[in-house]
Amino acid sequence: MGGGRLVVPGTGPAGRLTEPGRGITRRRLLGGIAAAGAVALAGCAPGAPYSAQVGVPLVDRAVWGAYASTQPYPDCSAHFRLERLLGVRFPWMSWFFNWSVPWPTVGGEQAAAGGYDILLAWQPRLDRRRVMFADVLAGDHDDYLTRFFRLAAAHPGQVMIRLAHEMNGTGYPWALGYRGENGSAVASTAQFVATWRYVVDFQRRVGGDNVRFQWCIMSADRGGVPAEEFYPGDEWVDTLGMDVYNGYHGWQEPRAVIGYTYRRLTALNPDMPLWISEIGCREPRIREMSGDPPVPGESKARWLETFFGLTEFPRITNVNFFHAARAYDWRLNSSPDALDVCRAALAR
Repeated sequence: MGGGRLVVPGTGPAGRLTEPGRGITRRRLLGGIAAAGAVALAGCAPGAPYSAQVGVPLVDRAVWGAYASTQPYPDCSAHFRLERLLGVRFPWMSWFFNWSVPWPTVGGEQAAAGGYDILLAWQPRLDRRRVMFADVLAGDHDDYLTRFFRLAAAHPGQVMIRLAHEMNGTGYPWALGYRGENGSAVASTAQFVATWRYVVDFQRRVGGDNVRFQWCIMSADRGGVPAEEFYPGDEWVDTLGMDVYNGYHGWQEPRAVIGYTYRRLTALNPDMPLWISEIGCREPRIREMSGDPPVPGESKARWLETFFGLTEFPRITNVNFFHAARAYDWRLNSSPDALDVCRAALAR
């Protein structure tokens, strides 16, 4: 556990290869370096192949982070409370914010002062108003993009951007299957891909070696369009991510809830690092706020213990908890025994 900084050899001041277009691409290089960095942070030899991680429990090799509701607003005190609760440092802070804010002031200062890296679910909407992808491509949001990327580049740690995450679902206006008022903000998967590439290319022009992009999907397609159709290509992606929850549609063991999406993501790219960018398990002992009844015979503590001990899935290099009570209680301390398992596992 702990922080870490990646230095990319052979790059210019904006983080681009000094000879673009020759040999290995910048994006693939960054992906490989990210994998090596994550392995090093987990206490293994830098550059070790993923196959070397087979048989090593996830808790002993992954880098860990968390979203603690409601960071970074009004500040990051929730993250610090979670660390004190578990007796462990989470070097990655997981944030969510919209395009109405270029960078959080107080939370940003706290993260910088504490040496934290940022995993950011960067949501293209303005408060409750959609950001139309056609408008992004037309340059209408260029001023905002410039401000945001300059501030992200000024953060002393890494910034991993989950741009328009869970696009293969129905819950966000950048999903084709969005079921909310006024419909989707994106006209097609081709427009989604074009907008993603536009934003990434924009960041490359602004600069910032610490800023990278993660293509992150939900664990099952919900919007009628396979996730793969939204993939912008290896040149515009640094890491692959999945959001994993146990409880929405019945009870699933960790291997089952992770395995299907893992196979899909690893098929997209043979060597790119894979992150679990959100993970949560419902509390089966209670009737959840969603109205779902208890699940007799199941245990969140046992589920988490199995999850920490997984020895499959060697491509997973980073795991970020979703520590919040929403329609389901995803918190790590939703029961005393679940908290005890997390404390014991992460203490290792």
